Amino acid sequence: MRDTVSTLPALPRDLADLRLPIPVPPRPPRPRPVRAWFRRHGPDFAWLAPLLTLAGFVHAAGMTRSPAFSEAEGRTVTRIADGAWSLHADLGLAQLAAWIGPAGALDRATHAVAGGREALLLVLLLGVVLLWTLARRLGVPRPAAAVAVVVFAVSPLALYLHRMVLVENVAVLWTLLAFALATARRRQPVAFPAAGVAVLLAVLTQTTFLVIAPFVVWTMWQQVTAPVWRRVLAGVAAATTAGGYAYVLFSLAGPVSGGETPERLWALDPVLVVVGPAAAGTALLFRPLRPVAATLLTLVLLIVVPGGPAPAALPIAAVPLAALLVPATAHGLAVRLLSVRGRPEAMPLAIMATTAAAALVVAVTATWPGELRPLLRGDAVAPVDQAERWLEANVPRDSRLVVDHTIREDLLRSGFSAGGVVPFASLPAAEEPGELLPLDPAVAPRRTFEPRPPRWTHYDFIVSTAALRSDDTDRPDVRSALAESTVVAEFGSGDGRVEIRSIHPLGREVAEAVAADERRTIRYATGQLLRNDALTFDAAARAVAGAGRIDPRLVLVLGKLSGTHELDVSLPALPGEGDGVRRRLVLGGLSTEDEAARLALWLLGQPAPFTPTQVDTDGTTVIATYSLAAPRGLLPAPPLDDTPEENA
Repeated sequence: MRDTVSTLPALPRDLADLRLPIPVPPRPPRPRPVRAWFRRHGPDFAWLAPLLTLAGFVHAAGMTRSPAFSEAEGRTVTRIADGAWSLHADLGLAQLAAWIGPAGALDRATHAVAGGREALLLVLLLGVVLLWTLARRLGVPRPAAAVAVVVFAVSPLALYLHRMVLVENVAVLWTLLAFALATARRRQPVAFPAAGVAVLLAVLTQTTFLVIAPFVVWTMWQQVTAPVWRRVLAGVAAATTAGGYAYVLFSLAGPVSGGETPERLWALDPVLVVVGPAAAGTALLFRPLRPVAATLLTLVLLIVVPGGPAPAALPIAAVPLAALLVPATAHGLAVRLLSVRGRPEAMPLAIMATTAAAALVVAVTATWPGELRPLLRGDAVAPVDQAERWLEANVPRDSRLVVDHTIREDLLRSGFSAGGVVPFASLPAAEEPGELLPLDPAVAPRRTFEPRPPRWTHYDFIVSTAALRSDDTDRPDVRSALAESTVVAEFGSGDGRVEIRSIHPLGREVAEAVAADERRTIRYATGQLLRNDALTFDAAARAVAGAGRIDPRLVLVLGKLSGTHELDVSLPALPGEGDGVRRRLVLGGLSTEDEAARLALWLLGQPAPFTPTQVDTDGTTVIATYSLAAPRGLLPAPPLDDTPEENA
């Protein structure tokens, strides 16, 4: 039998000398990768938790009320609601629809665009995580990375752009992910292809982001040392630069719809507009920050140099980079300042740095609260909401309307027909003069059939919003509809006002002449009511009745009631109809609530067209509201020798 060598300790000769337990060599500790990962990244989670809470709270506070809905948002939400997108051609819409559809955001929100903005809250939170990751991979310490996240989430310009339902906001996520993967120092065979895929997804989401691809390749180039890989990356960067910038410059040469002008960006956040490019120029001194700084400077040039509105993708892509570079550059300058401590130039540099930091704090304190207040507490959507409620209450569902995309989806959900509510962008633009056709009649030009919506005379109303009025495209039908229409209801004021205009197919002048003749007839009839002792008009109602701005149905109803009741009469204006014809009648002076109820039933029992659309009672007061349009010819024509002075 073969002898074997035992590794156990030898037993003593005398069992009394045996000591228990017998010593055994300890086993090596088992690796715990999950625990080690949390131990390494635990401080980052501790910093990120409050930052995510702050970013989410600021973004959600008033995100459905401000900023005002834009035409680009309306088109995006409309395509998502109609399912008019495909995965291969509209990757950005597919990503937004992945949240909006399953979450039921459109069904839950009052406005379709407001429902779409719910998805942007998730986009912002993901952007905070990716921006933090990129800052830490670039060597930015945690306090400076926290400042970058706060600027990214709280600055007025960032908050304004992040809330808008645009695919550009989704493309920013892929851009930040590409930069973060491109900074990898380990596992580069996996990280670099993943960064390329992220860039590809950003470009498929919004093609303008192709301008950022060369700078992502530059970031990879900084991480490798092999000459072969550097040459390959340099070739890829050159190819993407040639293709990307040719496409972007070509797109900037034509008209940009729904873009942001440099003046608008300056008005929103002058601090970030100035400090961001300045920090990018200084960041070129630090090697890890050079690709990001060059990206921001390129985006700024593309925004400023062409002039006029810039594509929304450019400022949206620039905001996270500016938010990152401001604290990162400040940290780099502070480190260099400490390195020269004790030298003669240290004191002047310290004074300059302290002055710049104090000026930045003062500028932020002076400008940000005023710009953030309307974004957090304002209600820029209120005129749109009031206009939609007015349309739903006063316009028949089979009416034909010209609206913008922000209102169309809401009207469709309230029962209007899809064929009757037409977005103004679908109306044809003015045709530009083209090439001269040959004179030979035998050569006939080939024309393809393109179905177009009817001309402006086929519509009943046009809703004039800020998006419609700011449309740069010359659309003859929209221009004619605005010129040959009159305001029947107006909500809001200034640039954000919403006007509901009644279109007159025979022209505005003809409609105004007919309305003037109608007012003359009503003035004659109301002059007799004002002399009736059974009716007591308040001062405002007397002025309105004397001017003939009262619905003729109200005149006939008051004439009937004057024979049986003694009433106090008031003619308040409906919301948005301050200067229009009064069609709400408030009757007071009744003795009991039962008498008011009987009068309300009497009003509801009147034959058409004298039946009110709504009758309410408030104690001994009866409030009757009539439909928008009254039939013509209800009142007899006044005598030819009647004049307004005689009625007065």
